[in-house]
Amino acid sequence: MYLITFKETYPEEPESVISWIGSLLVGVYLCMGPIACGLADSFGYRLVITSGSLIAATGFLSSFFVTNVHVLFLTFGVVGGIGFGLIYSPSIMCVCAYFKETSALAVGLAVCGSSVGGMVFPIFVQLILERYGWEGSMLFLAGVALQCCIAGTLMRTPIRPPRTLSLEVLQQGRRSPCLPPLLHQALIDMTSLKVYLNPTFLIYSLASFIGSIAFLTPSFFLPDFAFKTFANLDKETAAAVMTAVCGAGIFGRLIFGYLADHPYFDPLGIHNVCIFTSGVLLALVPVCGSFTILLVDGVFYGFFIAPYISLMSTILTSRLGLEQLPSAFGQTQLIAGLASVVGPPLHGTLGEMFSVEIPFYFAGGAWILASIVASVIFLLPRRRCSRSHPVNSQHRGDLGENGQLSETLLV
Repeated sequence: MYLITFKETYPEEPESVISWIGSLLVGVYLCMGPIACGLADSFGYRLVITSGSLIAATGFLSSFFVTNVHVLFLTFGVVGGIGFGLIYSPSIMCVCAYFKETSALAVGLAVCGSSVGGMVFPIFVQLILERYGWEGSMLFLAGVALQCCIAGTLMRTPIRPPRTLSLEVLQQGRRSPCLPPLLHQALIDMTSLKVYLNPTFLIYSLASFIGSIAFLTPSFFLPDFAFKTFANLDKETAAAVMTAVCGAGIFGRLIFGYLADHPYFDPLGIHNVCIFTSGVLLALVPVCGSFTILLVDGVFYGFFIAPYISLMSTILTSRLGLEQLPSAFGQTQLIAGLASVVGPPLHGTLGEMFSVEIPFYFAGGAWILASIVASVIFLLPRRRCSRSHPVNSQHRGDLGENGQLSETLLV
């Protein structure tokens, strides 16, 4: 929707430049993973999520006054992405903290909200774009972002043992008394790279990077492809293809989430089969002879691509352990975010240099390659990890139920 609108608003700008607006939004919010996880681990879900809601709303509200496409990179892409990053990661962590044995289904249910939004928002946003222009739609997005403040206040923190701060934090606190120990602990959690010593994590991160290059291709380019390819197709109908993709994603997240919690199914195996199938379906987009066939292809793609996001935390927990989830989840998001930033501009450049079909072949191949790389993990010795592993108090800290900080200082 916005790609078509921005191309009409800024006709002098190439598609590869305009696609940076949306890619920065998604890329930055994923890159915020380590920061958001570290802050949520120390200061609690409520504070971080409500702060992210206010920041995102500020970014969208600022975009209302912008007249330069490059300034939109900052207001819409960077500021909005920072806000969304502070909302998304703590929300997933909160679900994983409460639902351990059925984490896959619980996370699947939680992220179904994005699929519902993907179905409803294209319709509403398109109506707003026609009536008020893209500037007016920024006010609508700012108002929606503010609603996350309500959701954030409902995130009740699990009761955990008092936190034991590391010796490094206590020693640094003596040298720099102006830096609160809990904030320093959060900074350590954000920048910890110990998880990269795990070969399973390295391989999974590489697969995530390759797949994330293709992740935004449908949402950015599929409506535009339909609009250009099929005659007598208006923008509203072209946007319906993403409604079909997101609608099918609801069922994919629920079904595959349920299967992933079953002892006879491996979450990583489900993930690999699904993203391989998604790659094939995405590569078939250019050969769809009608819009109806494209809708059918989009429905199956939305169904099979659903586990890529919804099973991420479950895969990391089952392979690395719950105690490493905050660090591993944040770092995986960072890697996926870097790929998401460069993915849409790269695909836009390929479309400009060759044809509109090439980005879909490229993205389909990326998904297939990602599934092959992730399958290498099965060749590694597997660590026995229980999803109900107790939270290690030395790596987890939060606001108590009454909002008071709880910590144990070992001197």
